[in-house]
Amino acid sequence: MHHRKPSLVTLSLVLAAACSRTSPDTVPPSQVSTDLPATNAKPDDPAAVAVAAMPEDAKVKAPPEYMTNDDEIFGVLNVMNEEEMKMAEFAKKWAKGTRVKEFAALMITDHGAIKSRANETRDRLGLRKTDSRLRSDIENDAKQKMEVLEKVDKGDAFDKTYIDIQVDAHAMWLNFIDTKLLPHAQMPELRVELNNFRSTLERHYNTAKEIQASLTAPKS
Repeated sequence: MHHRKPSLVTLSLVLAAACSRTSPDTVPPSQVSTDLPATNAKPDDPAAVAVAAMPEDAKVKAPPEYMTNDDEIFGVLNVMNEEEMKMAEFAKKWAKGTRVKEFAALMITDHGAIKSRANETRDRLGLRKTDSRLRSDIENDAKQKMEVLEKVDKGDAFDKTYIDIQVDAHAMWLNFIDTKLLPHAQMPELRVELNNFRSTLERHYNTAKEIQASLTAPKS
């Protein structure tokens, strides 16, 4: 008899608490003061090794007992990518600085590619991108952040607010993947997808931090 791990629904309160940091008014969100969270993902992750060694005909669909957690995780990945692309489209249109515009364009390209790849993996496994309390919390948080961005004056203030939001969101998502998603992902293919997603998020975080520093540096 198989036992399911606790559903991600029970874990969503952590993200809900994090979401409350973003105010719906026009005050830009606070910058993240902590360093990038240490990753639990390793290049030689057993899941990645296992998938790489599988012949194509051995990569079977997920058994029913895996579907609750893994379905919900795919739902979380999908909404993360969709909301990131939506904000990036808005920022690309209204950003002033070249580096900020380029960063927004990168978010559209990278998260679009990740979304397509994750959907292919999900379909191959016979999984779904199901709704959950966690997914709803992410959508609500993104909505609040977008409302902040829409109210900020266009120009330098807009650029700084967008990058501050990106630093905050990417730091939160990196920690969230390490502590809430990877520990509960069951299919090896999904674990590979999460590790790949984390690598991209870490690269985005580092780039956003560099741009943030340049925007806050005193002008000579």
